[in-house]
Amino acid sequence: MNGPDDFFAALRSAESLFDVLPDVVFFIKDTAGRYVRVNQTLADRCAGGDKAKLIGRTPAEVFPASLAASYARQDKQVLSSGRSVEHQLELHIYPGRKAGWCLTTKRPVNDDRGRIIGITGISRDLNAPGENAPGFSELAAALRMIQERHTESLRIEDIAAASGMSVYQLEQRVRRLFQMSPLQLIHKLRLDEATRLLLETDTSLADIAISTGWCDQSAFTRHFSRYAGMAPGRFRALHQRRKEHAWPRANAWR
Repeated sequence: MNGPDDFFAALRSAESLFDVLPDVVFFIKDTAGRYVRVNQTLADRCAGGDKAKLIGRTPAEVFPASLAASYARQDKQVLSSGRSVEHQLELHIYPGRKAGWCLTTKRPVNDDRGRIIGITGISRDLNAPGENAPGFSELAAALRMIQERHTESLRIEDIAAASGMSVYQLEQRVRRLFQMSPLQLIHKLRLDEATRLLLETDTSLADIAISTGWCDQSAFTRHFSRYAGMAPGRFRALHQRRKEHAWPRANAWR
């Protein structure tokens, strides 16, 4: 492929596959964050079923401001760093403009010369539209509590109690959705935010540790190293070197 037009044309056939999945949103965006391709599910939820109404628009023109800001921040992270967003827990829009939970993955699209020419991604529903699984409302409350307070000293017992569940029930339901325990999910959210701070700010490691809920820098370093395969300081240094040596060529195309 020689450029963005070739790439987006090649992916049109994939779009038809995602059209038949009612619980998966699929999209491709350009470097300005505008939709280039979307599946029918996204069109049904946000454009009355008409895909053409989404093409060329940004999330800020489609979603409520509180959600659009989060999506735009993710897009910027992928485009500027080249680093994927993997299985990010977030709110999304369901039929009737109701908010629900999903797991989102976004990855950069590169041309043959390594230049970033867009983003491709999917958001998979954690509760398919129309489902009323027993106990899901309680789990939704637990997920909201985890997302809003994951940087605090949050105990699993407190989450379960506030959601009207036993610790066992909470563990089983979270594992069924995420293939991880509630504590692992809390750690993941903390590490996702810590990664963003490492990539986008000059905040010290000690301050990042405290602001993302770790008891100290040592605990943060231990968990981050397990998560990323290297210490946070080295991760930041490698990213900075890559920006200095690689991004000028990519940005020159934009």
